[in-house]
Amino acid sequence: MLIIGHRGAAGMKPENTLESLRASFEADVDIIEIDVRLTKDKIPVLVHDMHLWRTHRLPYLVNRLNYDELIRRTSNSINPVTALDAVLEEFSGQVLLNLELKDHGSAKKILPTIKKYIKTPKDWDIFLFSSVYVKELQVIRNESKHAQLALIHWFNPLRFLQAHRQLDLSGVGFHRLHVNSFVIATAKKMNLFTYAFTVNRPKAAQRLEEMGIDGIVTDLPHSMRLFFTKKS
Repeated sequence: MLIIGHRGAAGMKPENTLESLRASFEADVDIIEIDVRLTKDKIPVLVHDMHLWRTHRLPYLVNRLNYDELIRRTSNSINPVTALDAVLEEFSGQVLLNLELKDHGSAKKILPTIKKYIKTPKDWDIFLFSSVYVKELQVIRNESKHAQLALIHWFNPLRFLQAHRQLDLSGVGFHRLHVNSFVIATAKKMNLFTYAFTVNRPKAAQRLEEMGIDGIVTDLPHSMRLFFTKKS
């Protein structure tokens, strides 16, 4: 079972921060998942929600603030907003990074940042680009046939059947409550990496493992790593 740190290690440190990513890396995860949104001036940053209320108690939309203003308003909090560039500078090549594209138009804007770390076709292997938006993944595919793409599913776990023909997917992400062994087996027959989100209870992880899932996204990567180590 592959362990994927959710927003770094969101159950251990403030989500989508360098501190959270470091905690995830130290927990020996296989993949670190992060959320990417764009500021008003189109700088890619790590934020899950459209707004800053849940994480910072600030009444602002991320895409209504320029990068400098966003940094100024959050820099003194326990979870300062981090630019994607800073993450790649520290972690690219150290661990597989799952970049979830949250905004329409975000794929085009992250590519200049990503391409700074791509010197050979093999270098695309250090990233997994994921999104619920087929159009965002298509932008990445148009850039490189070597890019690894994953379509994220919520209620309909079979969306990938059509999307795979269009995108040549590498993986599929499923909500843990909306996936079953048939869907997982179907994806695996297509040589797709399968993972489920967000899994923080050992019993749920065990159930998904029995279904045949390849990986779980978790807020508690250290605990999940321990659970599966003891099992084996």
